[in-house]
Amino acid sequence: MTEVHTTRLEGAASNWKCWQPGVLPACAVTFLALGLSTVGLAVLDSQLDAYGNSLGLPWFGGSLILGLGLCGTVLVVARTRRSVRFLLVCVTIVLGALAAMGLILLSGQDSLQSFDPSAPPLLGASIAACAALGFSLVCFLPSVRRILARVLPMQPDDFVHAISIAWTVQVIGWVVLSFVPFNRPLLYAMYEANVESLASSETATLVSLSSTLVWSIPTALLAIGFPLTRNLGGALTRLGLGSVRWRGMSIGVGVGIGLAVFITVAEQWIVSLVAQTGLPMTEAELFEELASLPTSLVGAILLGLSAGTSEELLVRGVLQPRLGIVLANLVFAMAHGLQYGADGLIVVFLLGLLFGVIRMRLGLAPAIMAHAVYDIVLVAAHQWAT
Repeated sequence: MTEVHTTRLEGAASNWKCWQPGVLPACAVTFLALGLSTVGLAVLDSQLDAYGNSLGLPWFGGSLILGLGLCGTVLVVARTRRSVRFLLVCVTIVLGALAAMGLILLSGQDSLQSFDPSAPPLLGASIAACAALGFSLVCFLPSVRRILARVLPMQPDDFVHAISIAWTVQVIGWVVLSFVPFNRPLLYAMYEANVESLASSETATLVSLSSTLVWSIPTALLAIGFPLTRNLGGALTRLGLGSVRWRGMSIGVGVGIGLAVFITVAEQWIVSLVAQTGLPMTEAELFEELASLPTSLVGAILLGLSAGTSEELLVRGVLQPRLGIVLANLVFAMAHGLQYGADGLIVVFLLGLLFGVIRMRLGLAPAIMAHAVYDIVLVAAHQWAT
C-alpha cells in the first residue's frame, strides 16, 4: 500500500516538473484573463441593456462557470499530457480578448451612455483582481505548498492541487480587496455609479439562479475529472453523493429549519453586535433592490433548491475534500461578499461551517437539503413579514 502511494506521489511530482518551466506565466495570464473577463462581461452586459439588448444574467453567469469548468478540465488532462498546453494557450487567448474588451469599456468612452467615468467602481474591481492575482502566485512556491500541505488534504507536488489553491486565494483576495476603495460591497458601488442594469426583477433573479444550477452540475463533474479520470459512480462518490440515506436527509431538513428560525430571531442582535466593530454593514434596502427576493412560495422554493444545490456542489462537493472545511468555506463566504456587508458575511461563514460538518459526517445530500430548506424558510418568513 505504501509503495503504491509513493508511486502516485512520484508520478505527480514528475508531472509537476515537466510543467514547471512554463506553468507560472501560463497560470498568471489565465488567472488575469479570468478576473478581467468577469469585469468586462459585466460592463458589456450593462451597456447592451441600455439599448434593450442585454445578454442576460443566465448567459453571463453560465459563461463564467463554463469557462472555469473548461479550465479545470484542461488542467486535469495536463496532469498526464503535455500536448494540452496548446489548448490552455487557446483558452487564455479567448479570455484575454474578453479582458481587452473589458478594459476598453472601462475607459469610459462617450458612447457608453450608462457608464459614469467620474465614478468607476469597476476599475477599482479590476485593480483588486490584479492585486489578488499577485497574492495567488505565492502558492506556486514549493515552500508555501509544503506548508499548506501540513494543514490541508493536498499533495504539494500535484499540479492540479497547486492550481486549485492559487485560484482559491485569488477569489478570496479579490473580494476582500474590492472592499478597500469603497468600504462597502462592490455591487452597491456599481449600482450607485449608474450601472443600474444590475438591479433585476424577481423573474430575472429566478431565471439566473436556475441557469446557475444547470451550469454548476456539469462544472462540478468536469472539475473532479469526469469523464477523463473518473466514471460516473466514482465522480458521485468523490462529490459525497455515493449513498443517500433518509436519516441524513431528515437531519438536513431539521437543521435547515432550526437555523432559519434562529437567524430570524437573532438577526437584530447580530446586526447590532457587528455594527459596534465599525465594519461596513449590509444595506438592507439596496440589497433587496439588487437581490429581488421572490414574493411567491414557488419562487422561494426555486431559490432555495437552486442556490443550495449549486453552491453545495461546487463548495462542499468539489473544494472541501481538497481544501478542508475552513478554506473551502472562506470561498463560500467570499462568493457572497459582493452583496453582503460584514454582518451578512459572518452569518454566511458560520452557516457554511455547519454545512461543511454535515457534508463531512453525513454526505453532500444532507448538506444540500439543510442549505435549501434554510433559504426557503428564510425567504418565506421575509414574505410573511412584508
